[in-house]
Amino acid sequence: MLTAAATALKRTDDAAGVVLVGGLVALLAWVLTPLWLGSVLFVSPAFVVAAPVALAPWLVARGYFVRVTRNAIQTGEATGAPSLVAWGELLRDGLKSALLSAALLAPLAGGLAVGGVAAAALVAGPADPAAVAAAVESALGPNGPAAVAATGVGVVLALVGAYLLAFAYLRPAALATFAESGRLRDGLNPRTVVGVAATGPYATGWTLGVGALAVGYAVAAPTAPLVVGVAVAFAVRVVAHGLYGRGAAGALRGDPSADAGPRPSGNATRNGASPDVGTARGVDAVRDRDRPRGDAPTPVVSGDGGQPMRSEPPATVQVGRDVPVGDQRDATDAVDATGGGDGTSPADAADGGDADGDPEGGFEWGPALSEAEDKS
Repeated sequence: MLTAAATALKRTDDAAGVVLVGGLVALLAWVLTPLWLGSVLFVSPAFVVAAPVALAPWLVARGYFVRVTRNAIQTGEATGAPSLVAWGELLRDGLKSALLSAALLAPLAGGLAVGGVAAAALVAGPADPAAVAAAVESALGPNGPAAVAATGVGVVLALVGAYLLAFAYLRPAALATFAESGRLRDGLNPRTVVGVAATGPYATGWTLGVGALAVGYAVAAPTAPLVVGVAVAFAVRVVAHGLYGRGAAGALRGDPSADAGPRPSGNATRNGASPDVGTARGVDAVRDRDRPRGDAPTPVVSGDGGQPMRSEPPATVQVGRDVPVGDQRDATDAVDATGGGDGTSPADAADGGDADGDPEGGFEWGPALSEAEDKS
């Protein structure tokens, strides 16, 4: 699992492009998003109108991590990381990923808000804080009020820490559930998310992912000012999300003991066909015959509620590394489907020739050579 996730970028056709463009997107997200948020909070609320531009890199990066997780669930260890193309889909997936995290953090935010309002009401209410402090001091001694305050703060911090730890463990499971089906409501289904998180392969993948993030960030931090560290951090997050997807694949496919998806058969790979990923719940595959052989299958599930994606050129064409000039294999298949590969229609093929009586079933482009000689 770890080896497959760590080498996924290396097995991608446009690995350099993914790392460079992904690093640039991550750098823009790290710069633009804090600047925009600070401008809204401390300069003027009018900067809210710049949200689409300021948040676009952040959402694209999040959407790509959703795609990495989906690809790991569907193909397991068979292929490399997906290409960083189709940015409209990445924006939609990134927005839904952000909404998913916000929904999972909403109970914590609500609890803290209720606690803050209750504390403010007690202070501003009929109870006199000085009288309460005097009563506590008389009961617990001179250090009583400080001890009570420290205990209360410690309890709150412990509860917040426990919730954040649970969030850190459950959020990748929810993300994998959402990525597998393309529906946000599936990522918010407690039974499904807990069922994924309770499996051994997911626990293994999550632990390896956390370890990869810790080591990768430690390596990337010193070189972050040189921009190289940003690309390293992006690559490490790709590895981590690949581990999350591979760990959750078995539970999402109904086999908790499995840690990877189905492998493509040798014949399918040699013939350029898509691997069979029809066993995934709610996920089908379409044949993308224009892609290079051995490339990852193109799923019909997008981040838009499982709606089919429009076919698009292969990643190598979109990044400018290849120019499509036609596919002789597709042309041959089309001819075979219409008449057996010899240029005849199905009806002519059934009659053994064309309508003009040609026994070979071909076309007569002009008079025979002997006829031309006789006429001359």
